[in-house]
Amino acid sequence: MASRQRRGATLNQLSTKPTYYTTLGPTYPGGRCRSSMDGSIWLYRSVPLKPVVDARDDKAAMDAMTPLFRAYVELAGLVDASSNRRYTARSSYRRTHALLLNIQENFHLSWTHPLGAYLNKGFGEEPVDKRLLLFGVQLNDKVGGGGGFRDRVDSLAAFFKDGLIPLADFDEDYARVDAALARCGLIVPRPEQLKLADAYWNLGDTPATPRLNHLEHMHVFHSPDSMRIAEIVGTENCESLEAVPGQSAVTYASVTEFDFDFDSPTDPVAHWVSTVIDEGAIAVSVRGLVEPAKMTRNQLRTQRKRFIRDIEDRRKQGQLSRSEQDEMLMKLGQVEDHYGKGGANPSLIDASALVAFSGIKSLDTFNSASNPIRLAPMTLLQPGAMAETWLCSNVRANPKLHDIPVQVIAASGMTSLSFVGDADGALVGFTERDRQPAWLSPKAASAKDKLPLFLCAASTGSGKTMLLLNLADQWARGGESGVIIDPKQGSDHSAVVEACGGQTIRLDDIRSADGIFDPIRFSASTEVGVELASSMLLSINVWGDSSAKARVEQPLGEALRYGVEQGATCIGEALAIADRELDHLPEDMIRRVLSEARNSATFSALCGTDPQSQALTVAEGITLIMVGDNHLNVPLAGQAPDGLGQRTALALVRMMVFGSAAALRSRGGGFVSLDEAWMFLGAGAAEVERLGRLARSQRVLPLLFTQRVTDALEAGLKGYISRLAIGPLEDEDEAIAACRIAGLNPERYKARIMLPGTLGGDSHTGEQPNWDSMHALKSPRNSRILRGSIFIYQDLDSRAVPTEIRLTDEFHRLASTNPEDVELRKRERATTLRDGADLLV
Repeated sequence: MASRQRRGATLNQLSTKPTYYTTLGPTYPGGRCRSSMDGSIWLYRSVPLKPVVDARDDKAAMDAMTPLFRAYVELAGLVDASSNRRYTARSSYRRTHALLLNIQENFHLSWTHPLGAYLNKGFGEEPVDKRLLLFGVQLNDKVGGGGGFRDRVDSLAAFFKDGLIPLADFDEDYARVDAALARCGLIVPRPEQLKLADAYWNLGDTPATPRLNHLEHMHVFHSPDSMRIAEIVGTENCESLEAVPGQSAVTYASVTEFDFDFDSPTDPVAHWVSTVIDEGAIAVSVRGLVEPAKMTRNQLRTQRKRFIRDIEDRRKQGQLSRSEQDEMLMKLGQVEDHYGKGGANPSLIDASALVAFSGIKSLDTFNSASNPIRLAPMTLLQPGAMAETWLCSNVRANPKLHDIPVQVIAASGMTSLSFVGDADGALVGFTERDRQPAWLSPKAASAKDKLPLFLCAASTGSGKTMLLLNLADQWARGGESGVIIDPKQGSDHSAVVEACGGQTIRLDDIRSADGIFDPIRFSASTEVGVELASSMLLSINVWGDSSAKARVEQPLGEALRYGVEQGATCIGEALAIADRELDHLPEDMIRRVLSEARNSATFSALCGTDPQSQALTVAEGITLIMVGDNHLNVPLAGQAPDGLGQRTALALVRMMVFGSAAALRSRGGGFVSLDEAWMFLGAGAAEVERLGRLARSQRVLPLLFTQRVTDALEAGLKGYISRLAIGPLEDEDEAIAACRIAGLNPERYKARIMLPGTLGGDSHTGEQPNWDSMHALKSPRNSRILRGSIFIYQDLDSRAVPTEIRLTDEFHRLASTNPEDVELRKRERATTLRDGADLLV
């Protein structure tokens, strides 16, 4: 059968000065793409991205690297060469292309999103990374696609007609390669992903952009108008060109050296692609032939003497010292040992690695650092370098080629993307490294049948109360209902709550607080309400010693049950009815309860006396329950309550948790945020544990915010916590406890968790912000916020990624607990009330 040659240049005649805007021609179902230059067919797949640099541990990092690594291994397994010599076998090697793109764009939600208008207004100028990794394999054709004689004749006829090999001739190889890549977890790219890859230098818009080539970079103009302006200001003046609207510069560089010394794939030094991304790379392209390990081993054996001779010649010519010679011989021995083992990995031979940087990039600083790679500008080869990165391209402009193990690419951080959180919900912030939006949904745990509790652990003043309010505010704007319980004396978050249409209940006002957490009012059934009310009153024990308590235990339950059967809707009303109609009750049993309800706002919240007062009903949005000027006198964790006041406070803590969840259950679910959660963990651990068991079925998300993490461990709540946010913690024991609850290695995380927020300064500069810390950073000059607090956010999938907490300016002003901000809000509130009164007059 006659042989066929594709239209276009052969591999020995490849041009490095393309006249095309792109080499991507027609695309077909299944990720198949045809080159517009030589008609070849490539199969492209999208590689899943996961945290590598920010992986929680080495296993998670290796899991993220595995799909790309296995893709190379699978392709090496497809080589069917009868010879063990590279020269003979290389024609059967698979030609591959790994293309990583990292384009910055502004944060934007669809305007139909429940929080679209609000968050777009607050963060519309926030840059986020749009990252994509494509893996391509050039397919082999077979005349007739493996069919019969008629198919082969039709195939040849089609080829002679238009010069292109019919797509059907690639079907057999497509099926083989497609199955191999599918086994690795690679998926078919979406059309918009191929579009982005075809014009990444133009944000995926159109590849047909005017370009101006300079010695070591190029200028891209996103419209003909911008090119005309450039001609006016001068095409050789880069400073003037930078001011041209619709212009951007790209610098292409070649990776000229790899030096890893057999480092572990999880060692940060191996993540060279992550390093260039941090330096502003918008694309990394790696092309090469996949060679089975046995071929590389045979090549090393064949070429061993030449390698040694070359090393000795370089030393004799003064290019190497004796120590450098010994080091290179030692590395050669290590390589031979590696490939001499049965489990050796494939190699990528004739590998070309190119990096495209945004802007005019100087490589001096990068190469002077202790990086395991070296970069060189593609001098006079910028157009060819760009063309080499194109999909389906046959242009090879990089003069520096390498033979490297495939793990140098797979472990490079090419598969790394630091993202975390749920698919929707409230915006927690943006991941510190890759600026990905991090979301927290109040329904995700129930929907996925995961553990229900969310724990936020951070020191006082670190921003956790701000996070609490920000989440609640967004959920309320999105249509969710919830309760915030603030047990701290003097704390007042009503401005935030009222701004989004919520309601505030104060527990320092007896009339307002009357029966708000009365078990008879919030319980789902009469029987449960009576039992819970009796248990609560006995735990408070207003009657005195234990003997008095024992004396009233049975008649108290009887009185409550009788009153409820007669129609009472709260404890006080039930006892008053029983006192009037039952003659055999102990003297003073009911009088002492009603007396305490009249004299104590805390007790009044638990024991309603007015049948007309409202039960705790959660309205749409946020219900804030605050102690106001009251002092919630709970005992320290592990200590018995000292006196009636502490026993009442303990009971209130328990009923707060239980009553709030019950009120939300009647609305179909929601969230309960417990500020200063150490009080609840120490005083009401049993109720919080019960809430942990029931929250999933009640569709309630309990959120606990505390600086005393050890209390959560002692309360036995680790088995109910699925999501965490760990912020700055000054105490080492608390930092270790937070890591242990999250299942993180304290030795890896605690140092940063405990770093102070400022460094030393002088009398002129003041304390300087410590960018390595997790504290919110402010300018020493004007107190302007430079960066929000960093929290290690662990999600339902056990990703644990440092995330910057971000607040809109409007929300920050409303929610700040800074005394100056609080005083300003009070003055503004007074002015508003005064203006309103004047209008009425």
